[in-house]
Amino acid sequence: MREPDNNLETEVRVWQEKLLTRSLRRSKKLDRLKKAIGTTLNFQCLEISEGDGTISAQLRTLGGSWKTAVPTREAFDSVSYSLTENISLLHEEKLPFEDNSFDRLIIVGALKYFTDDYEFLHECHRVLRNDGWVVITETRRAPLSLTALFKTLFGLSPLNRNAKRRGYKVQELFDKLKDGYDVPETIVYSNGFLESAACIGELMQKPIIPVPSWLVRENVAQADLSRYRQLYSLASLAFPFMWLLSKLEFIPGHQLLVRSRRRHWRPRIQPKLIDGRSIAEAAINTKIGTAAPF
Repeated sequence: MREPDNNLETEVRVWQEKLLTRSLRRSKKLDRLKKAIGTTLNFQCLEISEGDGTISAQLRTLGGSWKTAVPTREAFDSVSYSLTENISLLHEEKLPFEDNSFDRLIIVGALKYFTDDYEFLHECHRVLRNDGWVVITETRRAPLSLTALFKTLFGLSPLNRNAKRRGYKVQELFDKLKDGYDVPETIVYSNGFLESAACIGELMQKPIIPVPSWLVRENVAQADLSRYRQLYSLASLAFPFMWLLSKLEFIPGHQLLVRSRRRHWRPRIQPKLIDGRSIAEAAINTKIGTAAPF
């Protein structure tokens, strides 16, 4: 356990807040989340975080009562610098809360860390109230993109931070949710040029801090504050260029936000024919109006 240093922790929070203002990707994520969640006054809310404690703190400005849980020890250490309340480190991917405890459940980049993400979403369904909502923000998986290439070459993939997968395609995430949630809204944002430029920026910052700037290490020292200053200066210089890139909204996005409403959990099993084929497969391989192969 680290020994608390209140002055140091305050300075870490201040610099993390400053770095957030110089990160268009993080700022966009926070803005999208706030709009999707709406006001949470008088609501019980649960956040599942991948470790960005500054975003965790900002979500609390929406009102209501909040709890935070994290999938990894690394995320636990990072978020603990920004929040004063107890944080739940999940064991065996189970939520330590009673059934029907929360009105809103927000998963901020953390779903890709769970070995069985489908079962974890079932667990989220358990702790949500009947009229509850889930909001999920995740990396959109685009394997043939320049951004994906940069992440692999530069060692910036989520897999390098012990994630179980690189991200999700829109249909993949819908398939995980469809058994227990209605999905009225899916947003894809943060275009490929912005994401690729951000990868180059993360590569340049590695000699300064080897982890993402939003991920606070367990044993932060005074020397880390000077590193945050360096990162802030670099991000300020790059900010106008990144802002221009962020306006190229006609280019496909690499971040994904899904807003979904809880309903009764009912696995949607696709019916099979006697020969094992699905109806869709049979329709493709059979001439319409006959029972004979086409």
